Amino acid sequence: MNMHIFDRVIKALCGAAAAALVIPFVAFPVSADSYSGITIDGDFSDWDSVVKYDAWNDPYQPTVNDAAIVWDGDWIYLYINEVQDHSSNWAGPNHNGNFVIETDIGETLVVALSRIDNGGNHVEVTNPKTDLYLSDTNGGVQIAQNSDYLTWEAPSLIEIAIPSSALPDYSSTINFGFYLGENFVEGVADCSQTIIVDPDDPTPIPTEAPYNDGSGIVIDGDYHDWDYFPVTTIEYDTAGMMKNFCDAKGSILSRDGLAYVHATTNYFETQDTGFCDGSEFLEVTVWINDYTFTMLKAVKIYDDGSLDWKEEYNPQAPGSHHFALFYSGDSELSENINDILPSDTYLGDMYIEVGDYQNQTEFWFDVAKLAERAGIPYSETQHIDVQFHRIGDEKLRASGISTGPVFVLALSALAAGSYFTYNRRKKAE
Repeated sequence: MNMHIFDRVIKALCGAAAAALVIPFVAFPVSADSYSGITIDGDFSDWDSVVKYDAWNDPYQPTVNDAAIVWDGDWIYLYINEVQDHSSNWAGPNHNGNFVIETDIGETLVVALSRIDNGGNHVEVTNPKTDLYLSDTNGGVQIAQNSDYLTWEAPSLIEIAIPSSALPDYSSTINFGFYLGENFVEGVADCSQTIIVDPDDPTPIPTEAPYNDGSGIVIDGDYHDWDYFPVTTIEYDTAGMMKNFCDAKGSILSRDGLAYVHATTNYFETQDTGFCDGSEFLEVTVWINDYTFTMLKAVKIYDDGSLDWKEEYNPQAPGSHHFALFYSGDSELSENINDILPSDTYLGDMYIEVGDYQNQTEFWFDVAKLAERAGIPYSETQHIDVQFHRIGDEKLRASGISTGPVFVLALSALAAGSYFTYNRRKKAE
């Protein structure tokens, strides 16, 4: 199960704030006095000065001994030391060979390894947001193994190069590990975009750290104000088993007693869920304090303000669509958004965009009004979770509902103390 969005926010904001405060702690996993660059050629001597990190191993089916990463300007280089040849092909919590480069705001780039007939390995990288597909066969990525890879007594080493342009949004650092599993190393900065403050301490600091604290987010059908805001991966059914990119991702923000939510689904029409083309967003479950749940009902709004209470189950045409959110179980008698009857509880607005490669939604709802309708005093609302049960089980958590924008600011203030704790790792001996 992925960490909740609260943890994602802490991690991203702490990292960004730490960089802004010029705190000298960003992973630079190479020895500055002996590193001269990586070449993907099957000769692994250029990895000698790179720090190796212990990789998670299933005690019943060990797959990877250790791993390493170097982010060097235009390329990201990965090193994998397998337990035996091709064991990386069934590595990870789902035993499917899916590794991941995860950015510090939770965005993911899955690196999928598979075996090919000539005894080598095939690697694929996909970024659905930009409809990017790279592989060793189309020349987008590079992969090599040591010359005696298929000799049982020899180490089984793999090296991979992925262009930095394939990365999804990030603030300043990236992580490397198993997809939907543990990271081997966290907080890796682009060593070509860093500065050295103290010659006696060669730990570099990112020169820039773009991030989004949520203060500019507006629910209006324009989704770019969510760029660089922390996200949580949402997987449907057999998580990570069917393809080499995540099913969906989501974000949540609490501000001034309102909850703001954004979610994206990738190539959703290929999923066997029965809901696609925007209809996957149209039933939202809200949990209050973990024990009370209720449904938000999305009602289509037409240009003249009229409401269609039956549209929620239908796929939407390509383009943008506007919905109103009501409490599920209302009378459903209101006919126009400008004339809401007392028997219906208007809670907020939702926009859905149906696109060629991704569908996405953003919406807001009134937490106080929803809690009151559900019979819970607003003063007792400690946190809420939002769940798209047509997509997956993952919940997006918003804490500090009544604190307004101070919630985000408080996280930034904690950065100096929390950044070190969150990102410390044990290096492989």
